Amino acid sequence: MGIVDELKKSHMDILAAVENLTEKEMAEKKTIGQWSARDVILHIAMWEGEVIKMLAIWRTGHDVDWYYAEHYLKFNDFWVEITKHLSVDKIMKMFNLTHAALVADISAIPEEIWAKRGGMPNWIREITVGHNNEHIPKLQAYKKSLGK
Repeated sequence: MGIVDELKKSHMDILAAVENLTEKEMAEKKTIGQWSARDVILHIAMWEGEVIKMLAIWRTGHDVDWYYAEHYLKFNDFWVEITKHLSVDKIMKMFNLTHAALVADISAIPEEIWAKRGGMPNWIREITVGHNNEHIPKLQAYKKSLGK
């Protein structure tokens, strides 16, 4: 399975994990560690957005420096704080649009760029599919705890 198929599958798994949750259930704090299901969805969307930015740099032939990511907890807290006024519906739209943009961007990279750059860098899969797969069981467990 290629990265685009893996991205699509993990996205569908996330959507299935929150399907039929009410807005209140999605926003309930401290249901997944310190976060709500809404916060987890936001977190995934924001990191996929970071991958889009770094992929643009990588495509130009430059090395990507993830130096700032060592402070990822501050980023996570910042994103949750500045988006707390957004509805679950808006967060879900952001999640779906960011995912679509990432899939489109990766799909648009010509084979010659992949070859020139030595193939797909590990960080793409780690920060997208790998990261998603860490959070899917947490979302599923929360949904199950609600009897859904």
